[in-house]
Amino acid sequence: MRNEKMNYLLDTKALIAFFNNEDGADKVEVILKEIDENRADGFISAITITELYYLYSRHIGERVAKERIEQLRRSNLQVVPINEDIAMKAGEYKIQAIPIADALIAASAYVIDAPVVTDDEHFEKVNVQVLRFRGMAQRKNKR
Repeated sequence: MRNEKMNYLLDTKALIAFFNNEDGADKVEVILKEIDENRADGFISAITITELYYLYSRHIGERVAKERIEQLRRSNLQVVPINEDIAMKAGEYKIQAIPIADALIAASAYVIDAPVVTDDEHFEKVNVQVLRFRGMAQRKNKR
């Protein structure tokens, strides 16, 4: 029996909760520790960088936005680029009336076969695994 590592794709909201020490930050921290210790593989969608930069710049300031992005660069999180497969899958998800950024994040999770670590209900509308860091328990969608 192989001992494969768990994959996680962290949604923007999970990272914001962690950075801001919001409710659920402790659960995100446990996942990030697993990733940091190479007991799991961690990913973010490239669009998450866009969202984090925009949200921190708008609400707190560009200096903090750049610091957060630098923290991600120094972490063991791998950035999933938006390629043709992800773009097509995101188009399928967008039809189901979810925001384009969430569609791209969900499609990234689908393509790499990882649950989305989130508290965003938009992900419940599409066929990806969801691991809630606050609120309800984990939900798995079948492909």
